Amino acid sequence: MKFALTHRLGGWSGIAEFQAVAAKLHVSQVRNEMQTGAYGLLNLRGSHEWKYVRLDVGIENVLNRFYSMPLGGAYVGQGASMTSNGIPWGTPIPGMGRSINVALSVHF
Repeated sequence: MKFALTHRLGGWSGIAEFQAVAAKLHVSQVRNEMQTGAYGLLNLRGSHEWKYVRLDVGIENVLNRFYSMPLGGAYVGQGASMTSNGIPWGTPIPGMGRSINVALSVHF
């Protein structure tokens, strides 16, 4: 589920977005699927637009939550060696941590 609040005033616009994902509990053994926990992410974005220039700024995963995406894949070679001796199969790959993005667009 995604829920977003948008605000616009003159050249400014801002978005606060919350993304909630349910736990993945029903998995297929045939496809080696893994269970993942539920999580929620907060993303903030803003921009200002002038006549020929637009500035965009965003912060993804504001609270720096650790999470594993249900379809994010798995590490299969972790451990002291790359052999199959003693290495548990399938540790879910974590999702992205906090990221800050800035973009400047110039239109002529």
